[in-house]
Amino acid sequence: MLLLLPFLLLFASSAAMANGLDQNLLTFVQNAVPEGQIVFCGEVASNETAYELFVIEHEASRGVLVTAGGSADPSGKSPQVLFADTSFDFALSQNLMPPAVLSEFYALLGIARSPAMEAAATAPAEDIYPIGAALNTVLGPIADFTFRSNSTLEILQELERSDAIPVSPSAAPIGSILVCPTTYPPTGPVSLGSVGILGSDHQVYGPDFRKGGGWTCFGRLETWIEKYSAQNQLFGFLLRARRERAST
Repeated sequence: MLLLLPFLLLFASSAAMANGLDQNLLTFVQNAVPEGQIVFCGEVASNETAYELFVIEHEASRGVLVTAGGSADPSGKSPQVLFADTSFDFALSQNLMPPAVLSEFYALLGIARSPAMEAAATAPAEDIYPIGAALNTVLGPIADFTFRSNSTLEILQELERSDAIPVSPSAAPIGSILVCPTTYPPTGPVSLGSVGILGSDHQVYGPDFRKGGGWTCFGRLETWIEKYSAQNQLFGFLLRARRERAST
């Protein structure tokens, strides 16, 4: 049985308290997400577990955070981070929460998708942070390669399963795809991932949700590595060019 609590849009702890968000959950989330703006979207109870949905916005990135064991959890468990990333795709593939809960979360976010739908052939442009869809606009014509997901964790798996050449991020050639997958330990800290392309000027470029997914510069390669390597493992891949392009 699902219990969907009313949608609440909260931007600060004082607003959260005014709307009745449990103080323990509020403190837990603030500690688990040390950077960025946190927006509480709603809570869904299913099979003796309460799932809370938050949206995280930090610089050019946007993602979701799902906690379990919050204010409405009848089990009385302490809250913990269940999932975080730039898309729900990885949570769906790993069965991290009931499909009915995911359906309610999609509805809360205004995304016309359902866990029951067949996986898309390419990353959809309508998502929390459509990073894969943005990358496809560049990579498809050059390497005949398209991502199926907007999740940093799924994007990493897609590249690892492809014939892309793994490279060290610090020595990545121009055109390399640089991946920093999201990390979300049960008690935090949550660190949203990043995916970008190394340009000919040795700057890293990627989509910015604040610009509607338009491309922006994340800074020089060394700056990007320094920023993300403290809490995350970094990966680099070089796609193989399309055969007809490589032969010209």
